[in-house]
Formats: sequence, C-alpha cells, structure tokens
Amino acid sequence: MASPTPPDAIPDFLIEQFDDLSPETLRGTADYAREETYLAPDEMPDKIKEAFVLQDDDTVAAVADYADELAAFLEARDADSLRGTVANASGGDESWGHRRILQWHE
Repeated sequence: MASPTPPDAIPDFLIEQFDDLSPETLRGTADYAREETYLAPDEMPDKIKEAFVLQDDDTVAAVADYADELAAFLEARDADSLRGTVANASGGDESWGHRRILQWHE
C-alpha cells in the first residue's frame, strides 16, 4: 500500500513539511486546521501555521484530510514519520538514487 496522494489543492511547500511529522503531530495538525483546537501541536512547524493564514478554506480542509490520511497510513505501519517509512522500506537512510550511484561505482 502506497502512501496517500496529496490533493492538488495543497501547495508543494506544505506537503514537504509533513515528511518528518509523527502520526500524533499530523492528527494535531488536522485538528488545528479544522479549528477543533486553538493550540497547534508543539512539533508542528511554524511554516505550516503561517501558511494556514494565507490559504483559502478549501485548501486548509484538504490539508486536514491529508494529514489524517497520512497519520492513519503511518500508524498502520507503526512508523514515526513518512521519511522513516521510506528509509525503512529502502533498507537504510540512503536515498534510492544515492544507492544506485554507489552500486554503479562498484
């Protein structure tokens, strides 16, 4: 099962912010986006908080839904973050491209 695909409504710079977030932080981010809480999670990057002010309601709602989907995906894999899931799947911290270059030079 592949990770959830972010909606086109979410700007790329916001999507990149989710790579290192834990499922708990993602759920808190979704709650904050839906205004179910007025306190953002401590681990939520300031860039996300600042970006919410500049986005329209549809984009913020899309972020909330995507954050919930991503949190569920990570919880199903018992992963701490999306970056951690990719590293575990590839067998280490090296990127696929970096491993290919190393193999090519062997």
